[in-house]
Amino acid sequence: MEKKYTSIQSFARIKPIEKVNDEFALCKVYVQSVGKNRNYSYMSKENIEKALPTLNYAPVVGHLIPKYDDNGNVVGHYMGSHDYEITPEMELKAVTVPYGVVIEDSFEFETVNEFGKDEEYLTCRCYLWEGRYPELADAIYDENTCFNQSMEVSVDEFRPLEED
Repeated sequence: MEKKYTSIQSFARIKPIEKVNDEFALCKVYVQSVGKNRNYSYMSKENIEKALPTLNYAPVVGHLIPKYDDNGNVVGHYMGSHDYEITPEMELKAVTVPYGVVIEDSFEFETVNEFGKDEEYLTCRCYLWEGRYPELADAIYDENTCFNQSMEVSVDEFRPLEED
């Protein structure tokens, strides 16, 4: 079978661990669950473990988008990913920002209770540049902020799960 490349979209959780200095925060990222994910992708622990070296020093990029209430007040954020805007000159401008980096070999598997069910999650640690991006600090300390996440994967073999 010819190798194919695809991007898988999902949500990630980011949990602050400690403030390293005035510029950086050490955070834990809940990357994906083992097996079936909420986006209906399925990855075995064996395949996740094979791919771990590709996450070393991966950039953490995003675009914080404000959430508004009915009165136009900012009430939180959600994280976009590879977003663009159209300038008045009708040009595409990337609005994605490099917020941080994944720390080498910082991966662990952790059991998380999600929607009343225990799930095994791949986690990693990263440094986030909250000193330069104060809106990022607001978002990572807000448990209601959802972070979009994408993985670019090379696929040797795929098939739908029978249950789907």
